[in-house]
Amino acid sequence: MTLTFQRFLSPAGLLSDEDVIAPLHKWQAEGKRTALVTLIGVEGGAPRHVGAQMAVAEDGSYAGYMSGGCLEQAVVLEAQGVINSGQNRIVRYGKGSPYFDVKLPCGSGLDLYFDQNISLGCVADILARRARREPCVLETVLATGVSTVKKCAEGCDAAQSVRHDGALRRVYPNAVRLVLIGNGPGLVGLAVLAAATGIELRIITSDDATRAELEASGLAQNLVPASESDNLAQLDAATAAVLFFHAHDQEPDLLGALLKSKSFYIGAIGNHAVHRERLAVLAARGFALSDLTRIRAPVGSILGAKSKATLAIGVLAELMAEAKAFNLVS
Repeated sequence: MTLTFQRFLSPAGLLSDEDVIAPLHKWQAEGKRTALVTLIGVEGGAPRHVGAQMAVAEDGSYAGYMSGGCLEQAVVLEAQGVINSGQNRIVRYGKGSPYFDVKLPCGSGLDLYFDQNISLGCVADILARRARREPCVLETVLATGVSTVKKCAEGCDAAQSVRHDGALRRVYPNAVRLVLIGNGPGLVGLAVLAAATGIELRIITSDDATRAELEASGLAQNLVPASESDNLAQLDAATAAVLFFHAHDQEPDLLGALLKSKSFYIGAIGNHAVHRERLAVLAARGFALSDLTRIRAPVGSILGAKSKATLAIGVLAELMAEAKAFNLVS
């Protein structure tokens, strides 16, 4: 008999494809029995960090991953067994595992916690908090399988997921969000690429041609009113912002608000001469050097990028590297 498993792929992009909570909630709401699988320990090197997760439904559907492809089917089979037994369990794979036929080329040992007891209420609570951009933590007592969802302290991130004193603490930080402000092909190019990546996207533009191009690219739903710029100072630490203005006199007020925010990344197009003038204006407004160095300009990791393709790729690469440094992505 050939066993087949169906991996759930989110239509919302690569980052969303790693979020197992949404498909887990979907399967539970459909009445399917499920298991939430969490990496709780690593011996040696491993492709994923502690806290990485998979969601598995009783029919073999699954979301997420634990390796580069060498472990997922074994995890699905184990999860189905856990679901059928009604008992949570911890299983070691790789080094020191009783499953000698499941090979991990990296030579590491991975401990996975299989939880078939996670309730629809807990899963729905995590989703609701994330929709409100409220970081949260799922705390599970491993001996009993009892889980609770709690508010996360300020500045929590995925790297704080840990197994300690018989409990698993899995942190769910805010999803990376990108705010684009301005106009022109560069803005559209970055919007298209960010949307494909699965980044939560907001676009503020008053330019009719830019709006038309965004609508033609299927991004009309990401357009927000220009009045949203009044809230830039309130952006959280999982939000990036990039300005696309060729008339740079529109920037100081916007950049001033962004520098008062917790945004992890602030970028603006323009050459070195333009940026020196930009910094001089902001310095005259009282912003310190420590504030001004937060602005990335010329923006992007591809030097001298001229086309909207190279500009978009360079900006997204630079932005994601910064997100990785802040443990907002793995």
